[in-house]
Amino acid sequence: METEDIKKETTETFNQVKNTIKNANLKNDTKEAKGFFISFFQNPLEEIKKATNSTDNKFIKISIIIFVIWLATILISNALSTAITYLFGTFGSFPYFFNHLFHNIFNLFKDLVAPIIIVLVLSGLVYGFKQVKNRSFLTIASSILIAKIPVVTATILNLFTIFSTHFSKITIAFSGFCNILSTILLFFVIKDLSEEDKNDSYFWKFALIMGIFYIVKFVFSYLGIYL
Repeated sequence: METEDIKKETTETFNQVKNTIKNANLKNDTKEAKGFFISFFQNPLEEIKKATNSTDNKFIKISIIIFVIWLATILISNALSTAITYLFGTFGSFPYFFNHLFHNIFNLFKDLVAPIIIVLVLSGLVYGFKQVKNRSFLTIASSILIAKIPVVTATILNLFTIFSTHFSKITIAFSGFCNILSTILLFFVIKDLSEEDKNDSYFWKFALIMGIFYIVKFVFSYLGIYL
């Protein structure tokens, strides 16, 4: 993709997100989101197909809600964990907390930036591999966020481990299960976005996209950012 195309797509994506947020109606959007989540858990593949082929802002609004919940959960989890360790733990105190303040803020930044990188990298790969650019970057990103619903659910459940380590065995197993579900959903999301009819050729395209993503994931792990 040429630089001008990237600039144009970035501008259009930014303006679309800005207009979606500007025209948001909390009551109606909450009602739509509630209906979507009920439908999603009943028939996720049908909702994914609707999202990948949508031309309105409904699924963009829903994906923004999912993204906000994801980041808010990470923020709450990090804040509670830090408070328990550095303020209320065995060696906790305000001096101990402030001595490690920069370290904790940096760790929070890395935790919050990870979901952003995940969505941007996967969306960029899908957009880049599409031969016909008939889907906007935002539509692709929204669909990928919808596929991440199981991961967001696992992140919410992980909050319980802050209060008791006894939950860790359950949450670790559940997180692994949710990651598998999310990968399966990604398979269908990328297939719908790629508009591939042949399963044999699409499988290797999906494998290539995920392979590149895991290389990026490996590189970022050296920076302490775990995708």
